[in-house]
Amino acid sequence: MTTLRTLKKLVLGETWVVPLGVLAILLASALIHHFAGHAWTELGGLALAPGVLIVFCFSVSRTARSR
Repeated sequence: MTTLRTLKKLVLGETWVVPLGVLAILLASALIHHFAGHAWTELGGLALAPGVLIVFCFSVSRTARSR
């Protein structure tokens, strides 16, 4: 039940890990787009999706620990 409660908190925005992680991914992607725009056009989505999944998994594992 702890995992479901944690997922609910993440979806409803009761944590700052996910928004800050997504912000970091978007800032990093903007830098990559600035320096390698031609590659970003082809591979941008492939870089963003795993980044968001990594942030989400990190957030769930961090907040689902027993207290």
